[in-house]
Amino acid sequence: LKVTVKASGVASVQARRGYYAAKHSESEAETAKRQIEDALFSRDEMHDLPVDLHTQFFKTSDVDAKLTVLAHVDLHGMHFEKVDGRNRNDLTVVSALFDRNGNFIVGRQKVLEMRLRDETLGKLSSGITVRTSFDTKPGSYFVRLVVRDANGQLMAAENGSVEIP
Repeated sequence: LKVTVKASGVASVQARRGYYAAKHSESEAETAKRQIEDALFSRDEMHDLPVDLHTQFFKTSDVDAKLTVLAHVDLHGMHFEKVDGRNRNDLTVVSALFDRNGNFIVGRQKVLEMRLRDETLGKLSSGITVRTSFDTKPGSYFVRLVVRDANGQLMAAENGSVEIP
C-alpha cells in the first residue's frame, strides 16, 4: 500500500502489521473478544489509544509476592457518545502475565463503564488509571496490557517486564 500526501503540512501515519478478516459474521461481542485475544497473545504493540504501563510489586513473604499492573489511559483521543446528558464509552482493560518462555500464566479483564458528566470529563484531563493485582511468586515475568474502547476503533497494546527477586 502506498500513500502520497499532496498537501504540505503536518501529516501522521499509523500502520499495523496486518489485517485479519472475520471468518464468519460475528456479533460485536465476539469481534471484541477476538480482537482483544489476538492482541493479548501477540507481542506487537499498538498505540491507537495513549496508554502507559507501569508495574509495582512487593513481597508478602519469602515465597509470595503481589504484582500490580497500572494502566494509565489518556482520554483525550477517545470518542464519547452523548446519551442522556452523559458522555458514554466503555474501556476493556486486560492485563496478563507470561513466564520468561512466553507461556501464559494468568490474565484479568476489567470493563470500565464510563458515564461521565461534562464536568467530570473535564476534571479527568490527566486521564484515568486502572489497577490490576496478581498474587505470584518471585521470578521473571512478561506483562502484556491490552486496552480497547467500546466501539473497537481505538486499541492499545503494551509490553513490559518485571523481575521479582
